[in-house]
Amino acid sequence: MCSVVELGGVDTYRTPALGSADARWLSDEGFTVAQTLVVLQRTGRVSTPTATPTICIEETSRHLLSPRHEKLLHDLIAIDAASFPAPWNLDRGAFRHACRATGEHRVIIAHDSTERSPVGFAIIGRVGVRSYLQRLAVAPEARRRGVARQLVHHASLWADGRGAATMLVNTEPTNTTALALYRSLGFDVLPDSLVVMERAVHITPVVAS
Repeated sequence: MCSVVELGGVDTYRTPALGSADARWLSDEGFTVAQTLVVLQRTGRVSTPTATPTICIEETSRHLLSPRHEKLLHDLIAIDAASFPAPWNLDRGAFRHACRATGEHRVIIAHDSTERSPVGFAIIGRVGVRSYLQRLAVAPEARRRGVARQLVHHASLWADGRGAATMLVNTEPTNTTALALYRSLGFDVLPDSLVVMERAVHITPVVAS
C-alpha cells in the first residue's frame, strides 16, 4: 500500500520496501527506484548486551498517538529526524504507518536512568513466526553507549515471547554503522535486496502531435 508524501511541492506516491518482482511491475506503471535497501536476518533471540543505565519500556502506537502523550511522541519523532535525513525521517503519519505495518507491534522506548526524556526507540512488529524491526533510532548524544543494542535485545525478547523465530531488518547499503551493529548481533545479509519506489500522484499526459 503506497503512502503519499510531498517532495519538492509535488504529491508523490511512495511504496513500502518491495522485492524485485513487485518492483518490475511498478516500473511499468511509471515508478522509479528512490532507495535501495540491504536485508538482514537473525534466527533466535539476540543475546543479552553488556549492562547499561538504559531502561526500556514497551508502548503501542495507540497509546503514543493519544493527546496525553503528545510530548513523548514529539520527542521520538525528533530523535528519528536526527537519525534519518529528509525525506526518510518519520512524521506523525509515517510513525503510525510504521507501527501498523504488521498485525502486532510494540514501540520500545529507551530512557537514560538519569534523564526523563527518551534517548532512543525501536519499532518491532510480528507476522506469524517472523518479526520485523521496522525502525531503530538513537539520539546523537546517547550513541556509542549501548542503547541501540539494548533496544534490539528488548525487541528480540518481545518477538521471541510471541513465537517469532526470526527477525528481519533492512538498512541502506551505505549505512556502515548500522550494518556493523546488526552483524555484531548475529544478523546475516540476505542475497536479495529491497527497493522503495516513487511516482508523482498526478502525471501530465503526453499528447501526441
